[in-house]
Amino acid sequence: REALGRGAAALSLDEGKAMLQPREGTRCSALDLFRLPVGEARSQLQALVFGMAGRVESLERRLEADLLQSLSCLCLTEADPSPRKKWGAGSALPAKRKVPGESLINPGFKSKKAPSGVDFEDS
Repeated sequence: REALGRGAAALSLDEGKAMLQPREGTRCSALDLFRLPVGEARSQLQALVFGMAGRVESLERRLEADLLQSLSCLCLTEADPSPRKKWGAGSALPAKRKVPGESLINPGFKSKKAPSGVDFEDS
């Protein structure tokens, strides 16, 4: 097939047979292909087709298994239990710690009065 594609061989058809001949300068010998009886050709063709279908199915299973393995490896490398990596790497601003006495409404400014809390009793 490769030789025919490159033009390094020629296929000639005769009654009842075909001859595959290499061109000058190739190391291959000529190959005579004879016509088979219909029953034998059918069984050989059937075996060839089923063999190819089995090979395709096997390759598909291998490809699917390789793909699943690649995806599981990718998921394992991305799964990091460290919260610093999860939250710190994606956020634009670093988390600030609350300074005692700092205003919750206006961060950065200290409260002038000490927090008094809420008095729920009537006085």
